Parts: sequence; C-alpha cells; structure tokens
Amino acid sequence: MSTFGSRREPKEDHEVDEDQLLATLSSEELQELERELVHLDDNVPAGMRQPDQTSKTPTGGFNRAALLKYWEDEYDGEQVSLLSPLQGGKAQNVFNKHDTKEDEVEAKDECKKAQIRKKCHQKNSPTKSSRRTENTDRNLDPTPNRPSGNPTVIDKTLEQILCDDPTMSEVNLNNIEDISQETLLRFAEALRTNTHVHVFSLANTHADDRVAFAISKMLCENRFIRNLNIESNYVSGQGILALLAALKDNRTLEELRFHNQRHICGGKVEMEMVKLLRENTSLLKLGYQFDLPGPRMTATSILTHNQDQQRQTRLQQKTHHHDHRFGIDRNILFLFLLKTPR
Repeated sequence: MSTFGSRREPKEDHEVDEDQLLATLSSEELQELERELVHLDDNVPAGMRQPDQTSKTPTGGFNRAALLKYWEDEYDGEQVSLLSPLQGGKAQNVFNKHDTKEDEVEAKDECKKAQIRKKCHQKNSPTKSSRRTENTDRNLDPTPNRPSGNPTVIDKTLEQILCDDPTMSEVNLNNIEDISQETLLRFAEALRTNTHVHVFSLANTHADDRVAFAISKMLCENRFIRNLNIESNYVSGQGILALLAALKDNRTLEELRFHNQRHICGGKVEMEMVKLLRENTSLLKLGYQFDLPGPRMTATSILTHNQDQQRQTRLQQKTHHHDHRFGIDRNILFLFLLKTPR
C-alpha cells in the first residue's frame, strides 16, 4: 500500500521558544538587546522599537492607608471629602482589591478624577449670595435664554394680548421649545377679542389639530389679524381645512402659511382646500406647496384674482379721494371768485 502523500516532514530542530530564551537573559543583556532593536527596520512592531522607560524601584505591595495619607497631605485634608461620595461605589471596590501595582495605579486615577470633579463642581455651583444676585437679575430682566434664540416672554406677551395693549402688534412664538399645547390654546383664546395684533406666528411649536381648531374659531371673530404662520407643526388635513373654512367669515387675513406639516394632506384634502379658497376674496398669499398640479394652478388663479381685486379697490379709493379733494378745491375757488370785487 502506497504511503505517498501521507508522510510527514520531520520537525525542524531550529525552532526556539523566544519567551524561554528571553527569560534566561540577565538585565544587562536585555538592555543591550533593546539598544540593538532601536536600529532595526520598520518591520519590527512599534512596541519593540523603543527602549523600556518604565523601570523604577519596586515600591512593594499596595498600602491603602499610605495612599490616603499621601492624598491628604497633597491636598491639605480635602481627600476625606473627596472620597466620601465614592465610599459605596467604585472607589471602595478599588481599595478592596488585591495588593498589586495595577490596583495602586487605578486607585490613584480614581482619586484624581474625584479631585477634578469636585473642583469643577465648586467652580460651576454658585454661592448663596451669587444665587440671590442671579435671581434678582432674572427678575429685573425676564428675557429667557432659549436655544432657538426667540426672546418672547410667554406670560408677559399673553397678558399684553388680554389687556389689548396697543404696543403689541406682533406675536412671535416661532421655535419655542418648551411651550405647551395648553399655552397655545390660551393664545388663540386671547386673540379672539384683541384689536391690535396683526401678525401671529407659531411655526415649529408642535401645534396639533386642537390648536388649529382654536385658531379657526378665533379667525371667525377676529377682524385685525392679517398674517398667520402655523408652518412646521403637527396639523393634519382636518385642521388645515378648519383654518380655510374660517376664511368664509374672515375678510381681513391676507397671508396664511401652513406648509411643512408632519401629516401629509393628500389629493382629496387639496381639492377641498381649493373649494374653500373660492369663497374668500381677501387672501393674497398662501404658504403651501400643492402636490397635485390641478389644485396648484387653481389656487394660483384664485390668489391672482384676489390681488387684482385688491389693486382695483385701492385705485378706486385713490380716485375717489382725488375727486373729493378736487371738488373741495373747486368749491373754494368758486367762493373765492364770488367774493372777489369786479
């Protein structure tokens, strides 16, 4: 029976256990070997290209009491307060480990981290006097500091609307992060009887259909708001149709913006939008991008017609004013001629 292909090559005798060989070298021989490794090419691993720079005199086993005393002397007795929050946590586990050099290094790292955390806490936490000053300044200047940058003070603005303050002509709630739906409902309710606010903007405030229905009721009574912006919210098609349905009783609103809602309106809702737009003659701008070309063209035609009607109305008013002024001037001239002696 042939044994071709099944014979094994004898093991080579020159294979050497490197770990065993290195263990037999003395410290002088190891240092000499490290110096030789510095001059080798880049094929040698990076960890072996550098000489050992971590040699130090052995310090013996880990001594927890000595470590605590060292930190107390280093930071003038602050070490006890530093370690107190960590006694039941990770630091206590570190001190209960076996007495090794790794445990000593890890314990020192934990102490350093605790020291840094306490210093940062002391630096950032204000004292009682500074807190009192900060609260006083906040009362003097109640302007909130929001990530959105909107400086509107909600309670103060709502109070001005309820009091029908003549200086409050624009309400800007755009991008306010912490405003609730109930607060938006209160704004809609307050604007029902207000006579000075002309612009109401609540874009990106997480407004939903409840807010849209409340604004729709407000538009049925308010005759002074000319610009409404409710873009980038959570209003569905039903809420949008409620807003447009209010335009049947409203002849003051000139611009309505409700684009970029989370809910897609769809073709059926867009067709209903166009039907409701036909019943209004005052809306001049519509902030919405129709998906269907038919409703888009129809809405553009309606808005263009409203703009032409507004332009003709202004021309008629201007002509009437001119004729009225001309009639007064003519009467004055006629009286002047009568009184003039001949």
